[in-house]
Amino acid sequence: MAEASKVIHIRNVGHEISENDLLQLFQPFGVITKLVMLRAKNQALLQMQDVPSAINAMQVYSNVQPTIRGRNVYVQFSSHQELTTVDQNTQGRGDEPNRIVLVTIHHMLYPITVEVLHQVFSPYGFVEKIVTFQKSAGFQALIQYQSRQSAVSAITALQGRNIYDGCCQLDIQYSNLDELQVNFNNERSRDFTNPNLPAEQRGRSSQQAGYGDAGGMYPFPASGASTVAFPQVPNAAAIAAAFAGGLPPGVSGTNDRCTVLVSNLNPDGIDEDKLFNLFSLYGNIVRIKLLRNKPDHALVQMGDGFQAELAVHFLKNEH
Repeated sequence: MAEASKVIHIRNVGHEISENDLLQLFQPFGVITKLVMLRAKNQALLQMQDVPSAINAMQVYSNVQPTIRGRNVYVQFSSHQELTTVDQNTQGRGDEPNRIVLVTIHHMLYPITVEVLHQVFSPYGFVEKIVTFQKSAGFQALIQYQSRQSAVSAITALQGRNIYDGCCQLDIQYSNLDELQVNFNNERSRDFTNPNLPAEQRGRSSQQAGYGDAGGMYPFPASGASTVAFPQVPNAAAIAAAFAGGLPPGVSGTNDRCTVLVSNLNPDGIDEDKLFNLFSLYGNIVRIKLLRNKPDHALVQMGDGFQAELAVHFLKNEH
């Protein structure tokens, strides 16, 4: 056994295990002064106030297998005698509360937008800013609350939960940043305290090939907003059940294109809200674009190809 230390090394820490879960496991043995989650390695480092407290914990868990959320975790003394800031993840800060949280999405089968994240996290306090990005760990976002308590509430309620049924699992920790810098309000970032930010840097526009200037993007949260983080997504099995075991005529269930082109619209009588109400009957709306250079055209991005196929089937030639 390694030399006794007040720092305990914990292995097999799955994404469903939160900081609070580990704190509850070791709090009976004394005061915990630091906790560092090493998410990329499914590990954690936990520091007790003194060595005797750590020894007591190790003695108990050497005879009783510690289990969290049905998963066995394995503990040993760390080679560290003391945790310092250099042991911290570059973006996470362990268990020290902060109003900015770092969110990693695992098993992301459906697209996650700024608006979806806002829908999920805003019930726990005023969300000031959101920035999304792609890293080696997967799709990630930084979410800044107005208060630190809101961030604490969000982590407590949402850590390990799924945005959609069976996928898009939330892995949340506190960030070490003090303030998010947001330059643009678009599908990748949003400053909810400053709605006047531009959508893109000058000279750059998010154009849809073949349609020129696609106009302002109008993103929507997933349907089922009353369930906050857990909307239901239409699937082929559910639709087949509604049609006596088979899909509607002309619906294959194998389409992989999510975006629908809508034409022959009345520019004076249509807007994003009306299109949303029309298409949301057939699935989750990711975003809607009204085309400025073709006022009678619009693009509607559904949650997946099957939902897009349903919308086309039921709305084609509708007036």
